[in-house]
Amino acid sequence: MSRAAVWLVLAVVTALLSGRAAAGALEECYRRVQTRLEVTPCLNAAKKAATDAMLEEFLAVNQSLDQLEAATGRGGKVAALKQSQRDFERYLQSHCQVVQRAFDSGTGAGQAQLACEVDLLRQRAVLLGLLAPMPGEAKPKE
Repeated sequence: MSRAAVWLVLAVVTALLSGRAAAGALEECYRRVQTRLEVTPCLNAAKKAATDAMLEEFLAVNQSLDQLEAATGRGGKVAALKQSQRDFERYLQSHCQVVQRAFDSGTGAGQAQLACEVDLLRQRAVLLGLLAPMPGEAKPKE
């Protein structure tokens, strides 16, 4: 993928991700289930799926960067990815705690926090996916 195409995709993804979270996991689960009691299990399933997808993308990028480091003899790429992941995990916890606290206990606070986590995990998977080379695609040059 050319640099211009990558920037275009990033711009589109950023625009889509910057929309309000109302169209996210919480709304999806409310549409999918019959009762409010089923929303939390729906969100838990969505969180597992989002975590698995994000992890798959992370591992693909990690492998790609590891190969790139070996090919170029220049390190730091994998370490930067791992630091980025730690930073993301701290951000996810911090931001979703704010979302949870914006709701009062008993008013869906736990569901809002879970939905926040699902939405951010999905976003992270998309962004990591942009870093992983497509199958058969040449690795980026430095």
